[in-house]
Amino acid sequence: MSRLTSIARCGLAFQLERIDKLPATPAGWTIQGIAVHEAADAWEKSGRVMSVDEAIEVFKRSWRAEMAKAEERVPERSKWLVGGRKKVQNDLVDRYEGGMGQVADYITYNLHDDKRRPYILPDGSPAAEVGFEVEFGDVTIRGYIDLLMEDVRTGALLVRDIKTGSKVPSVPFQLIVYRKAVNEIFGEDAHWGEFFMTRDGKPTPPIDLTKLDDELMEHWFINAAAMEERRLFLPNPGDACRTCGVAPHCPLMK
Repeated sequence: MSRLTSIARCGLAFQLERIDKLPATPAGWTIQGIAVHEAADAWEKSGRVMSVDEAIEVFKRSWRAEMAKAEERVPERSKWLVGGRKKVQNDLVDRYEGGMGQVADYITYNLHDDKRRPYILPDGSPAAEVGFEVEFGDVTIRGYIDLLMEDVRTGALLVRDIKTGSKVPSVPFQLIVYRKAVNEIFGEDAHWGEFFMTRDGKPTPPIDLTKLDDELMEHWFINAAAMEERRLFLPNPGDACRTCGVAPHCPLMK
């Protein structure tokens, strides 16, 4: 799934990071995103009985683990990526505190949402971080569904992806793939999807996932796979270069 979005964003960045396996420069937003996801996932998998404080402890443990990995990769924090004009340390403090707030807001919103609830799997566990493997033509896409929800009144299914960034994806590739996965795993159709924007503390309005059909997605994935096989990694220089983790390895940035 990330193959299509990564190549579309910048083929050269995809090559440097995913093919050449060059180390990416650490960024506070990446650490924050992983920690928020792990805390939200732990809370969902607890059956939503985990307390806010317990979920925040999950966030803190994840943050420390990701910080250790980042510091091992690039010990000098001054070289880490940062948004805006902040100093790295100030950015990390803001994201650490902001991430804990996002975890609390995620729990608060969902505890007060009386319209939807997590779909329950046959083994009695909530459908959080559900692994899948689906085929688009001869291209295999593997991933995890952040959360599968169902309407309390109608039982209709909705797929959710948690986003810690500030921008809603312009095209819901992930959600469309999730829909196909739900159909193949459960034999059900998730007509709608949403991005839960943790910065806003709420999900986007429901997104119609029928606008891009399987044939079009299959065409895109096959082309992306063909580009990878033929090593056709085209650069896409622009504003995104400033926050690109593999920019130090990019020949266009030297």
